Amino acid sequence: MVYFPIAKLTYLIVRQITQSLGQPKFVPPLNNAMAIETGSNILGELTILTIGISLIILEFTRQARNDMKKHDQHRAQRKNMENEIDILKDRINRQINEMKNLKVKLTELGVSLEIENVPKKC
Repeated sequence: MVYFPIAKLTYLIVRQITQSLGQPKFVPPLNNAMAIETGSNILGELTILTIGISLIILEFTRQARNDMKKHDQHRAQRKNMENEIDILKDRINRQINEMKNLKVKLTELGVSLEIENVPKKC
């Protein structure tokens, strides 16, 4: 049985610790029933501890993955917005140039047209 060696090892560790502390002078040996019960308790607690730690690690990695997805989405949105802003700046600059060209052509034709506040290039 797996429980028996675990319990015996625990018994030896506890005996060494308690004897080094100087409290009891004699730790009675475990009988087979107590060894099996103690070993099964220790094994059960280790199993529960392992499951708990595993769940914490899984939750941490899941949250980290979700955060990375959110950051990637925000980066993509920002890049799209920057591209759209660049497109709009180019369009504005083209329109400003077109307005200036039209103003020059109108003055060549002798038509006086007051265009107020022709913006400068972006």
